[in-house]
Amino acid sequence: MTGWLSDLRFAWRLSRRNLEVTIVAVVAMAIAIGIAGTMFSVVNAILIQPLAFKDPERLIAIWQVDPAHPAVTHPTAAGNFADWRRMSQSFESIGGALNISRTLTSFDDPQTPLMQQVSAGYFEALGVKPILGRTFAPEEDKPGARAVLVLSNELWQHGFGGDPNVIGRTTELDSVPFQIIGVMPAGFDNPIFGLTEKPQVWLPLAQPETGLTRRGNNYYVVARLRSGVSLNAAQQELTRISADLKQQYPDTNRNITAVAVPLKESVVRGVRSGVLLLLGAVLFVLLIASSNVAHLLLTRSVVREREFAVRQALGAGAGHLLRQLVIESLLLMTFCAVPGLVLTILGSRSVGWLIPTGLNIPRFNFQVDSTAILFTLAISLIPGVALGLVPALYARRVNLVSRLTGTTRTTGGRGSRKLQRLLVIAETALSLALLIGAGLMVQSFRNLQRLDQGFDPGNVLTFRVSTRGAEYKESDRRHRFFKEIHDRLATIPGVQAVGLSQFHPFYPNFGLNPVLIEGQPIPEPGKEPRITIIAISADYLPAMSIALLKGRSFANADTKGTTPVVLVSAKMAQRIWGYENPLGKRLKIGDNQDVSREVVGVVGDVRSDGFPPDPQPTIYVPLEQIPAPEAIAYVLRTSGDPYKFLEAAKKEVRQVDRAMPVYLVRSMDEIVRGMDWRTRFVMTLLAIFSVLSLLLAVTGIYAALSYMVSQQTREIGIRLALGAQRPQVLKLVLGQGMKLALTGVLIGAGASLVVTRLLSSLLFSVGANDPTTFVFVAALLTLVALLACWLPAKRATKVEPIIALRSE
Repeated sequence: MTGWLSDLRFAWRLSRRNLEVTIVAVVAMAIAIGIAGTMFSVVNAILIQPLAFKDPERLIAIWQVDPAHPAVTHPTAAGNFADWRRMSQSFESIGGALNISRTLTSFDDPQTPLMQQVSAGYFEALGVKPILGRTFAPEEDKPGARAVLVLSNELWQHGFGGDPNVIGRTTELDSVPFQIIGVMPAGFDNPIFGLTEKPQVWLPLAQPETGLTRRGNNYYVVARLRSGVSLNAAQQELTRISADLKQQYPDTNRNITAVAVPLKESVVRGVRSGVLLLLGAVLFVLLIASSNVAHLLLTRSVVREREFAVRQALGAGAGHLLRQLVIESLLLMTFCAVPGLVLTILGSRSVGWLIPTGLNIPRFNFQVDSTAILFTLAISLIPGVALGLVPALYARRVNLVSRLTGTTRTTGGRGSRKLQRLLVIAETALSLALLIGAGLMVQSFRNLQRLDQGFDPGNVLTFRVSTRGAEYKESDRRHRFFKEIHDRLATIPGVQAVGLSQFHPFYPNFGLNPVLIEGQPIPEPGKEPRITIIAISADYLPAMSIALLKGRSFANADTKGTTPVVLVSAKMAQRIWGYENPLGKRLKIGDNQDVSREVVGVVGDVRSDGFPPDPQPTIYVPLEQIPAPEAIAYVLRTSGDPYKFLEAAKKEVRQVDRAMPVYLVRSMDEIVRGMDWRTRFVMTLLAIFSVLSLLLAVTGIYAALSYMVSQQTREIGIRLALGAQRPQVLKLVLGQGMKLALTGVLIGAGASLVVTRLLSSLLFSVGANDPTTFVFVAALLTLVALLACWLPAKRATKVEPIIALRSE
């Protein structure tokens, strides 16, 4: 123990004596450790930590899929959900949920928080119990049962003051009284997929028997496996049930099967690839920083050759030298651990800011827990042992006699110089791979930004208004209500156009509807084209700046009782009629196949399907020619910042109905940015990591070349004394440094051809092996390396021959 303490005291004195080396090493490694710790907290939160439910490994999500496209999952039809629940034996409980929109009218300021209708077994499947009251009983999940609801903890606290006697009280939804029977625990994060916020109210599903026979996509389904039942066994049972349903319902289930996926997998599937890519990038940065520190320690060891020789002469064995150098390295890495942990904490708190509150974005709690702390300490101390071995291996090669007698005329052996060169090459290659990855992401992001969305999202405000209650029971009354609000909004100074639509682009509840084309063969049941259908007002297109390519747009005269008409998108027209003129063609849409509609115009494609942004075939119908929906989206094109018009818009809505809430308020710019968040998130972090790796690599090249120049001081002095010109010396030193940098660039380019394939799923309109990016990044790194080489090379030309020879 005394020997260990003595070695530790010596390591402390050495770190203070070589303060410059210590500071450089601590800064480099602390940054790398902080980045690695931050990314681990991200990986831990997203991929490692189980969902916060009882026995989360038994939780699964069940999706509908088309066997021809198994990677594309869909919510479940009501009828299929009912049949799975009735016929399956693999599940302890199974529950379905349906997102709905209703208004809390019992508050002075009516609110429309996100709500869900859930089946009686839903909370049991998740294994979550309320902190007050209870959840739904089976008899409450039937039509005609009494109106009850369960509150979220947040709504209980903010809407009801956290009243512990809230159970049994009534509150109104759409002016209908509901009894509060339960309050969910704080932090209950509902795992339904694609939600933009947490649900605040839950209602019984109470689906009538006729509703349970429908086979449209409605429900999100979660289930809890019975104890001892494997996921594979549950999947086999679902496959058998799907085959039976295909026989019973050939018209709707011909191309449908069920797939069971671990619930955790369903939640994180959209972000897994990007997170793993960033983790790999962090490991690159950590390796580059470790190479830098290894080089510094090796350089310090070369200077200490005489010390090592004296220790060996006094009886110190190889084991003692190894222990001393490992302790020195561990002490250095301990200095790195503290600031590295601080950076990890700060980074973990900040990384969430890069994830916008947008559409279909899972929310994760990034925090530094005990696992993240242990990981940070591990990556601080484990490299310490490895880095201590580098100078230890060199120390064993020191020639005892030559160092003690002073016959060695240069410092540093061939082995140390070779290792230094390898470290420089490795740093350069790793940096190039990271820079190329970041360059591809930047190119991809620029392509996304330049992409024509098919509409102009600038200065556009959108919000929804929902009509409920007996007052708005009739469709004509809802139409008049929507029209009155529209006319009032159009009078607001600075509002240039007002449009109405069932859904705005990127709205998460888009559905696909069957379409029959007149004059074409009738497809087999279940194989008819399924197209996005949106009801819009006559002035929706100018409000969104969607181009009219052919024919005419809707007019105010296109109302109930006039000729049914439609507009089709360019992709829809090309898909169905090819190069024929679609104007005058007729089609039938949706479930109502009795109404034949005439195509009167072709409009531009709107890219509204997320990433990669691909325009979907779309059919537009006049809002006045269909039964008025209960909720509608307003789109306001304004002359400036759209949020400056929000209060005026709310005022006009309440002039029509004081109890009418305005909800889902967003600017279209925000919505569009929300759709490319994965690319933006990965690109931003990759860019940060790449800049750091570039700085570390340049520092390593500069330090290595500076040391090589100091080693060659006598040789340079002799060359100058024998008549060599200073430009020749400059060329010699530059050549040595650039040879290492170019070797690293070539190796890094080859490695990048493999690494960038991992980026392919995140790229848009740029290839994983884009030659422009490869050439530009390689040229940039070469130029920066040239600068790093030029500084010590310039210093070498200032060596005075007499002083250099005397120093030896």
